[in-house]
Amino acid sequence: MTYSVLLSVYRKDSPVFLAEALDSIYKDQTKKPDEIVIVEDGPVSDETDDVLKRFSEKIYNNGDSRIKIVDLGQNRGLGAALKEGTKHCTGDYIFRMDADDISVPQRFEVMSEYLESHPDIDVLGSDIGEFIDDPERVIRRRVCPSDKNGIIKMSRKRNPMNHVSVAIKRSSLIKVGGYVTMPLIEDYYLWVRMLANGMKLANLNKTLVKVRVGSDFEIRRSRTDRIRSWKKLQNYMLLHGMIGRPRAFWNMLCIRLFVYSPSTIKRFVYGKLLRKKNK
Repeated sequence: MTYSVLLSVYRKDSPVFLAEALDSIYKDQTKKPDEIVIVEDGPVSDETDDVLKRFSEKIYNNGDSRIKIVDLGQNRGLGAALKEGTKHCTGDYIFRMDADDISVPQRFEVMSEYLESHPDIDVLGSDIGEFIDDPERVIRRRVCPSDKNGIIKMSRKRNPMNHVSVAIKRSSLIKVGGYVTMPLIEDYYLWVRMLANGMKLANLNKTLVKVRVGSDFEIRRSRTDRIRSWKKLQNYMLLHGMIGRPRAFWNMLCIRLFVYSPSTIKRFVYGKLLRKKNK
């Protein structure tokens, strides 16, 4: 099996965090990916461009030519960027990565070993650890169910996978139409579509990616377009018999209350109800 890494960057991404993220998926990995596809979602800063050039040169200087940089020319959003990036991936599986997160050194080794012994799995994810400034100081974890039934059950009300942790079978991703634009929940919508098509999703209950949570964590979750996206998601699940109308109504009530709630409430919900305190 071969493995690609797919990552999207845009103008607001920190060059410093990007450099750390790139090192974590190549230099620090115990198993190197077969290729790395980086999508520039619109013009990026000179500093970010320098980071990408240095990263490319570092790999090429090591006699390795596995990096591809795709320039979209204009900002089109995460769903469109990942859809375009998928076209440039040649690996059997696509590992997702964000521009400010950290993959632990064993991530690709652990996940590839599992996938090679479970070739029927279409998407494999893991737990994530959240940190503020220091990736060695994880403050909480997002834990998802590992088994099929648990994932299906969770999908009816919450995202059952951690997007930045997943490895997706490329042929399965293409089969369901790939990523589509669904602001703030492109990944959730993808998992639901894959489940509706009978595909197999699984999670490893190991923290293989560390996710940076900054001051804009609650701001991003206050965007009202999240409500519109959730409405489309409920309609899709209703159409495919994945939920009933009472569940759809409850989901929409919860997301509206959450989006319009103050930051203090959001922090409480994430810290006490939706996450596990790191031990």
